[in-house]
Amino acid sequence: MNGYSDIIDVLKGSQRLLIAGHEDPDCDSLGAALGLYLAAGGADKRWTLLRTGEPPKNLSYLPGLDLFRDPAGVSPADFDAVLLVDCSELTRAGGFMPALCRGKKVYCIDHHQVARPEGEVCVVEPEAAAACEIISCILHEAGFAIGDEAALCLYSGIASDTGGFRFRNTTPRCLTEAASLLPQIDSELVRIRLFEDRTYANMKMLAACLREMQVECGGLLAYSWLSRAEMEKYGAGYNDCHNIVNFLLELSGVKVALMFEEYADEVKMSFRCREGYRVDELARRFDGGGHMLASGCKQPGGLSQVMPAVLEEARKLFC
Repeated sequence: MNGYSDIIDVLKGSQRLLIAGHEDPDCDSLGAALGLYLAAGGADKRWTLLRTGEPPKNLSYLPGLDLFRDPAGVSPADFDAVLLVDCSELTRAGGFMPALCRGKKVYCIDHHQVARPEGEVCVVEPEAAAACEIISCILHEAGFAIGDEAALCLYSGIASDTGGFRFRNTTPRCLTEAASLLPQIDSELVRIRLFEDRTYANMKMLAACLREMQVECGGLLAYSWLSRAEMEKYGAGYNDCHNIVNFLLELSGVKVALMFEEYADEVKMSFRCREGYRVDELARRFDGGGHMLASGCKQPGGLSQVMPAVLEEARKLFC
């Protein structure tokens, strides 16, 4: 594990800090930013929370979501330095970030495997289950008081990225940090909102995904797609397609699952796999990234242009 003294100095000494997570924010990204802001006195230090994209509807219970600002409302004059959470490259927080943050100091706290994290002080722990796990450790070591709202945000991020403490990334430290937060939160609320709270459009997208599912490579590769027309039919958007790919991986024998979502001018892809395979490498071939077992990317164009090229590369995982 990395030492935390340098990042603790940053958190205790920084005024006017811009905190940004990755594009298309998920529970860990939002929970990490909020937990840090609430516990470390972000309001008193005039910190700014930046969000690129709308949060999934099921995360509306997270306290402080209204504190986030859209990129259009933030200028370089609003902050003196940048802290990336749940990502460690400025472009992962949005293509506009390098220009917005030009000349500013950059720091990062992340659990994704990257070749070259950006920042003068970086805490990158790929062995951690979630960015919220790392931030919980940092806050405890720094002596910051974690209030009930911050605890809910951090616990939610850990629970989300471990699949409710079912995934292989559930380690003793992860459980220890979650246990320290548990007395302050409503675990029933977290379980329902994270894993059992679906919109009507989401259920329709799940049905469409399973209807179109294809299996190749001797049953090892499963993939499906959601066309723009299908999504428009039910008024579905990004949030309504979140984590549907996980259902494809549940088919017996499948080792790699791919999900394609067609939007107006791009295709969003989600990749999942079992131990022994790596979808992060597949995602990087198409300018994406993520974890070894869960990654994603976007490509301009429609399904007919994007899917064949991606499937061709995916099939090579079994050669």
